[in-house]
Amino acid sequence: MELPEDTIMTGDHSQWDDNSNIRSFTKHDIERITGNYSIPIGKGGFGEVFKGFIDDYDRDVVAVKRYIHTDLRKEFMEEVSIHSKINHKNVVKFIGYSTGENTLMLVTEFISNGNLEDALHKSDISISLDTRLGIAIGCAEALSYMHSMHLSVDLDSLVYHGDIKPANILLNDSLTAKVSNFGLSRHLSGGITRFLLELITRKRVKAGGNSLIETFSKAFVKGKVVSTEIFDAEITQASNIKILEDIGKLATECVTLDSDKRPTMNNVTKRLLVLWKALRGGDRSISRRFFWRTENELDIGSGQGTSSIRSTSSVLRCFGISKRNTSNSDILPELSIDGRIFTKEEVSRYTKNYSHLIGKGWSSDVYEGKLEDNTLVAVMKCNLVNKAQKKVFSNAAMIQSQIVHKNIIKILDCCLEEEILVLIYEYPSRENLYDILYGVKAVPLVSRLNIAIKIAEAILHNHSCLIQQGSVMRTNIPHGYVMTPNILVDGNFVPKLAGFSVSPRLIEGNKHAMFDYDNMNCYKNYFDPSFPKCGIPTVISRNRPVCQEGDNLLVSKFLRTYNRDIHGKAMFDERITEEEDIHALDDIGRLALRCTHPKTNRRPTMKEVAGHLEMIRSSWKLKTAMGATTS
Repeated sequence: MELPEDTIMTGDHSQWDDNSNIRSFTKHDIERITGNYSIPIGKGGFGEVFKGFIDDYDRDVVAVKRYIHTDLRKEFMEEVSIHSKINHKNVVKFIGYSTGENTLMLVTEFISNGNLEDALHKSDISISLDTRLGIAIGCAEALSYMHSMHLSVDLDSLVYHGDIKPANILLNDSLTAKVSNFGLSRHLSGGITRFLLELITRKRVKAGGNSLIETFSKAFVKGKVVSTEIFDAEITQASNIKILEDIGKLATECVTLDSDKRPTMNNVTKRLLVLWKALRGGDRSISRRFFWRTENELDIGSGQGTSSIRSTSSVLRCFGISKRNTSNSDILPELSIDGRIFTKEEVSRYTKNYSHLIGKGWSSDVYEGKLEDNTLVAVMKCNLVNKAQKKVFSNAAMIQSQIVHKNIIKILDCCLEEEILVLIYEYPSRENLYDILYGVKAVPLVSRLNIAIKIAEAILHNHSCLIQQGSVMRTNIPHGYVMTPNILVDGNFVPKLAGFSVSPRLIEGNKHAMFDYDNMNCYKNYFDPSFPKCGIPTVISRNRPVCQEGDNLLVSKFLRTYNRDIHGKAMFDERITEEEDIHALDDIGRLALRCTHPKTNRRPTMKEVAGHLEMIRSSWKLKTAMGATTS
């Protein structure tokens, strides 16, 4: 669907275009987001790119691309139209745009590690061969996904990028590729050759009078072996030569003069995956299986599902379940994951044989893993001690897979073979709120407020969403395990709520079953014996909750303090106790106590909690601004 060229922008930065659900921004919004264009991060023939934040609270980091040539309105709207329709983990996420009489600007997610051009040719950072293959796989999967799209009912209206080059491939912290810049996305035959060759040689395709494409093409046409000296010495080993040659051969096939003989991007993806697997010591076969919306759409491709699966028969086929392997088939019909189905061998490969433990629970352990495209993931492996634990694990997976919220950790993939249950989650951060609060780095009050509000909104979403459990549709889903170690926080203090293992027991009314209190240490103090309908982690005190004869001493101390004093300054983290902040801290402390009232009917709902926190933040911000003005 083409966006109208005369689209009218509103003054509210939260406005969305009615026709395409694309967020639209005014020039004033962009100036506020970028701090009046104060942080430039890139420049090219099209214009400049700036770093910005959507608002002062969310701290969602974005990149704003400002065009120089404002007369290219038609081309700009075409880029908006194409990019806004692409939803793939290896494509830079489109957020919105802004147009005016003399302005054309795009807003996308911010990718932290620059582009591949700079990483290869303007830096001396070490990049292993499997990481480079991961970059290639990510790009190939994104292009394969694009090539399967149609902009209209016209079957010839296919989407090609048309300008795949290292400068248009962005890299995140784990060097996962994100394809960007869709200004040339038309009916073009997009290529992958240039960046494949630059990846394995760390040389530019054209340098002086030499051409990597010509060098590789002549060698393979004549059946010769490319000299090993042309490859990057850092990744050239006797065990890697065959893989390097295969990558070069694949790249040259992509530029053969007869376009009908060029491999499809789907085929390129498959071959790169085979090489990655061989590099990791596996055989040269592919066993990846994917979720798809319908029963007849199972294939190797981008792995992009679009909806939950409801057909039991199609789910069973997707999982490869047979009569000899049906122990986990009861989990499948309600598991709503748009990702891939892994074998246990693949999971072992991604986690390097479960070598990096990052979390341990009563029913499962969590390991760090890396997928083929360098995506970092958290791999939760169930400890199948008994049927009860297996049931809790699978029910928690079923619940969480149906809850989608930007501040709730997302399940990406899984492995449900007979002797193993594994869930693969996004991995937004290596840090949790517990470690951050009790670490040496000070966390400002505004960040603590933002975390509390976002987690409250996530829990509110939990309570309001509808999930399917067997033949029953349920709402008001409790989390039951909201504690600081279960809140992951990234570098911008954006939180993600994890740890849904208690939810199924609460739903089933088994409130106290299977808790190993002796192994929970101080964490058990986050549990309310009655499992309240709402609750927020206390982030204003740096004191750990300490249990003594069933009493949560942190709550008791706050109660005694407020019964004795007009404020709780003595209880607050001394690093956030500026005089102008005490009133806000007291409001948060009293709200937290209301949430722990012995009588559950006296506690606020989570909607009230989220609203009250928002009010505290707005009032605090206003007072802070007024104080700064008067000073």
